[in-house]
Order: sequence, then C-alpha cells, then structure tokens
Amino acid sequence: MKSDALFRFVIIAGLSALTLVPLYVANTSFFPFITGKNFAFRIGVDILFALWAMLALRDTSVRPKPMLILYVVGAFVLSLGISAVLGVNFDKSFWSNFERMEGWIGLFHLGLYFFLIAAMFQGEKAWKYFFNTTITVSVLIGLFGFAQLAGFTVINQGGVRVDATLGNATYLAVYMLFHLFITALAAFKWGLRSRMLQLWYGAAFFVQAVILYFTATRGTILGLIVGIFVTGLVLVFFSKGNAALKKYGAAVLIGVVLLIGGFLLIKDTSFVRENETLGRLASISLSEGATRFTVWGMAFQGFLERPIFGWGQENFNYVFNQYYEPSLYAQEPWFDRAHNVVLDWLIAGGLIGFLLYLSVYAVTFWYLVRPQSTFPLIERALIAGLIVAHAIHNLFVFDNLISYLFFLTIIAYVAYQAHDVPATTEQRPSLALPQHAFIVGAPIIIILLCIVVYFVNVPGIATATGLIDAIRPQPGGAVENFENFKALSEKTTGLGRQEVREQLIQFALQVLRSDSPDQAFKQQVVEYAIEEFKDEIANNPEDARLRLFLGSLYRQIGLGDQALAELTKALKLSPQKLTTYLELGVLYHDASDISASQEWFRKALELEPRYDLARSFYAVTAIESGDDALLKEILLPRYGTITPDNDYILQAYVAKNDAASIVGVLESRVEGDPENADARLQLASAYVEVGNRQASIEQVRKVIELRPDFKEQGEGYIRDIEAGLKPQ
Repeated sequence: MKSDALFRFVIIAGLSALTLVPLYVANTSFFPFITGKNFAFRIGVDILFALWAMLALRDTSVRPKPMLILYVVGAFVLSLGISAVLGVNFDKSFWSNFERMEGWIGLFHLGLYFFLIAAMFQGEKAWKYFFNTTITVSVLIGLFGFAQLAGFTVINQGGVRVDATLGNATYLAVYMLFHLFITALAAFKWGLRSRMLQLWYGAAFFVQAVILYFTATRGTILGLIVGIFVTGLVLVFFSKGNAALKKYGAAVLIGVVLLIGGFLLIKDTSFVRENETLGRLASISLSEGATRFTVWGMAFQGFLERPIFGWGQENFNYVFNQYYEPSLYAQEPWFDRAHNVVLDWLIAGGLIGFLLYLSVYAVTFWYLVRPQSTFPLIERALIAGLIVAHAIHNLFVFDNLISYLFFLTIIAYVAYQAHDVPATTEQRPSLALPQHAFIVGAPIIIILLCIVVYFVNVPGIATATGLIDAIRPQPGGAVENFENFKALSEKTTGLGRQEVREQLIQFALQVLRSDSPDQAFKQQVVEYAIEEFKDEIANNPEDARLRLFLGSLYRQIGLGDQALAELTKALKLSPQKLTTYLELGVLYHDASDISASQEWFRKALELEPRYDLARSFYAVTAIESGDDALLKEILLPRYGTITPDNDYILQAYVAKNDAASIVGVLESRVEGDPENADARLQLASAYVEVGNRQASIEQVRKVIELRPDFKEQGEGYIRDIEAGLKPQ
C-alpha cells in the first residue's frame, strides 16, 4: 500500500533527521548543550516509535524478528531498570539531572532508537542516506569549530579547546571520532564510484580530523591511534590472500608506528611543549593520572559493596562521598562519574549490568568474524577499529547521548551487514491485518504518544527554561527572581528538582550578601530556601552534598546548632570530606571557640598534609591563640618561614596588630611577585608602622618605576614619610 510506503519513508527519514540533534543548542534552557539535545531526541524517538507501531499494525515486515543483538541490548536496558529500582535513589536513577540526562528514561529511549533503526534500515539505500546525512552534519559542526578557532565565536568552555555545538571538547572529540570512521567507511563503500563523492568524503575527513585534533582530548586521540592500528591489523591478518588489502594494512601499521615513534622523539622539544594539543599529549604520564587512579580505586570499593545490581544509574556520587580520598582536595569537589566506562557500569548496574554491556561488544565482534559475515573486509576492519577506538576513549571519560546514538547505530549496521536483521521488504511482502486493527489501534497509539511526550518531556522542558528565568537578572530585580524560584520549586517533582533547589540556595546566599537594606525580604528568601532544601534532603537523606550545603547556609546566617547538626550528618556520610572539616572549623571559629576550631583544622591537615587551605586556617588559630610553637610547627616545614605570602595569615596578623609579622608577609609577597605595585605600596605602609622609613621610601620609589602615573602621588608620600608623617 502507498500509505505503508509513506510511513516507512517518514520513519527512515525521521531516524536520519536525528543526526541533526548535535546541532541543536537550547540557549534558553539550563545546561543548553545538554537539555535541548536530549529532549529533542526523546520526542523524536517517541514520535517515530508511534509511527512504527501504527505501521506494524498493517505490515508484519517491520515487526520484531529474532535478533541476538536486539535481545542483548534489551536485556541490558532491562537490567539497568532493575538496578534503578534496587539502587540507592530510584528518582535520580530514573530521571538523572539536567547536567547529564542519562538516567534510565534516557537509556530506554536509546533502546527504542536501536530497535527502530535495526527494524527499519533493511536495505543499503537507507544506510547510505543516514550516513551521508550525518557526515554532512559533522562538517557543519566542524565549520562551527573552525569559526571558534578563528575567533569569530567564543569557545563555550573557555580556553582554546574547541567544543562547537556540543559545548564540551570531549563530547565533540568522540563525535568526530565516530565520523572519521563513518566517513572512511562511506568513502570505500560508495565514494569509489564517483570522483565528486571522493572529493566530498576527503573534505569531510579533513574537517573532522582537524577538529578532533583541536579538541586536544588525549583519551580520544589515543583511541583514534589505537583504532587505526587495529584496522591495519585486521587487514593484514584476515585478508586471505588479497595482497592489495594486506599491503594497505601493513602500510597503516607502519604509519602508526612511525607516527608514535616520531612523536616520542620530539615530545620534549619546545615546539611540542608550547603547542596546546601536542603538549597535552606529551604530558600523559602515570603521575598525571593519579587522580583518575584514585577515583577508580574508590569506584572499585563501591562495586565490592553492591556487586550484583550496583547502585543504580546516576548514583556514583554516593560512592564518591562514602569512599572519598582526601588526596583529591585539589580537584573538583564532587564527582558523578568514575571516568572509566567499566567502573561506571559496575557501579550503575553491578556485575549483571556490566556483563550485559560487555555482551553488546561480544555479539558485535562475533558478527564481524563469523563465517556468515560476508560484507567487505575493509568495512569490518574499519568498524573493528572504530569500536576499539571508542572503547579506549571510554577508559578515560564516559559516554553521552551523542556517542551512545552513534555507537548503537554502528552496532545496528553490523547486525544488518551480518544478516542478523529481518530480510528486505522485497523478500517479505506486506501482510495486511483486518482493517479495524488499524482503525482502533492508531488513535490509541496517538493518545499514548501524547501522554508519554507530555509527562516525560514537557515538565522537564518547563523546568529547564524556568530555571534560566529564575537565575538571570529580571526587570523586577531579586523580588521577581524569588517569585520565579518559588513557582518553579513548588511545581518541580522529578527531573531538575535538586538542581532548582541548589540554585535556590545559591540565590539565597546572593540576596543575603547583597547591599539591600530590606532585611525582611532577605529573611523571607533565606527561610524559604531552607524549607525547600530540607524537603529535598527528606527525599534524599543519604546525600552528603546536600547536608553540607544546608549546614554551610545555616553557619552563614548564624544558626550554629542547626549548622552543627547538618555538618555532623554530612561528615558521617562522607567521613573524609575535607570541606566538611573546614566548615566545622569555621563554625567553631565564628562561635569564638578557638580550641575546637583548631582541632577540626588539625584533623583536616592530618588527613591531607598537602592541603594548604587547611594549613592556613590552622595557622590562623595558632596566631589567634598566641601559640608560637604550634605556628612554627605548622608553617616552617612547608614555607621555611612563619610569614608566608598568604591572605589568611596576613589578616590574622593584622587583627593581632603584629606589625613586624605584617611586614614579613608583605616582603614574602613582593619577593614572589616583584612587579606587584599594590603589594609594594602595602609594604611601604607597613615599614612606616615599624619605623623603617628608609625602606618605605625605597618601596614607594619602586612603585613609581612600575607605575609612572603614580609619580606625583608617590612623591607626595615620600615627602610625608621624610617629614615623619604617615602618608594619607
């Protein structure tokens, strides 16, 4: 039937159109590079699945057929659903958050996408259309990256690592990694027939390679090199007498070896060290990876605690808190990923989930090597290289929607080429069901589609856009922002709820610290934020991060008892979290209990002797208590002096009116930064206080040298100093 053919065309075109998702940036949404893409993908998949369901009522050729890879992917998705139910926070496992949007609902939609593309892409024409579409999109994204390199538009993350429309250099890198291999595959499959296609694929490959290079993502570039090497190995060892392919493979292997060898020879040169990308590659070392190794060790401990079904998706933060290592003090304070796909899935899904994840790879490689796999060797070599390259990339980072999308697409293509998909529609004619089946079923499907699209997506979209309105300046000022926060916090129940309330806490602190004289409004905002955050903690009582946030807020508004209660609970949930030790120390310091404050800072420093912030706070309490012996014990081994360049220590000496020590700190500052005119001016003033007027004059003269515009004012200072006055 013509209508069935139209349905089929729309579904295939729609699946290909999903390759446009990486282009979409939802500028009016919270986490604009994440939320917009995920919502667009989910809605698109929902609509396409509904169309497939209606088509399946009339055409048996598109209904599920026995497919090993489909069973494995389905079992993997199901196992993660079980892990979510049995995990520590079902709500978070199901919905995730705006920053990731990789909860079970996202995984389920990816599973639906895989089902659709495996069921519908039953001929080469559909695959050609899909691959050429996504290659074109990759070029467009690459051109955006070139615009960033040229300075026509900003790099979203800052720095020099391009991120284009993905908003993250690592995400862009893995996107281009997939498309380098997809483009190579398309070139060998279809480009050999056309000079124009050869030029097009060559240009696309160039754009993708250059952009991948300028992402400076070491794990992905390493994955690319290993993937190319694997491609060469497959060609060499599986060519079965094809001398040309064997030569191509050998050339690839030799090229990779020469590339690596050449790079190792020049990696210590200034040319490499001064190059952003090459310098990052040259800096790869075991010592630099210490942070990753530490986090991996914490993750493995978490796996041993819940080995069967794991903790549930998006619950790595519980593992991170519970097994936190103080040596991570200099890193970001909260990790939500192990940055290793093996450990991430062991945590999220336990051994069962991880083994099913490995099964996806196992079945895919089985398709590639089994005797029935008749598709060209060069295609199998490229796909094997791509899968290995992606796996290497994932040993250092983690997947996202875009990498999942193309990973599943490649697997579906392998299944198609290996003949583990339904036969083509020409071989299997359509079998019409009774007309009433479609007449009754189609409206039901449409109604269910509307329900699913609304409840899965619409509230989340409203929250993501509403949060932006709550954060950014409004014509009505803070009052309008507060009303937006209240409306949002009261109606958000799933996706984004925690982020809304965390942002509400930050807003309350901003209001509290503002110059506004309206104390009643400040109190109203703070009280509301506290009540909402307490509600969030009630929903998630085992999250140390939430309790630390609330405890810090209580401390800053002077509610010491409440602060102590929350911080104590936070410490129980994360026994070695240094931030909590510091908060407790500051809490007791604010209460003028210097002895108790000192004890908390001491414990923090003992947990991590390299933690200079704890050392500074500990030293401040020694200065305040007049314990010179303790002060020397704290500072001398680290700095060789009790007057290091440190603002906290400087302020403590100022509070004690210890002019000599103030001079010592400022001398250390000037010694470390001789061009700091402000520090020299402060030192000049301090010299006056200790009676060293000549030294003060010398410092003022140096300031005049550094800042010629200060000459007239500086000469006035010198005259005052010479006259025995304090400069004004």
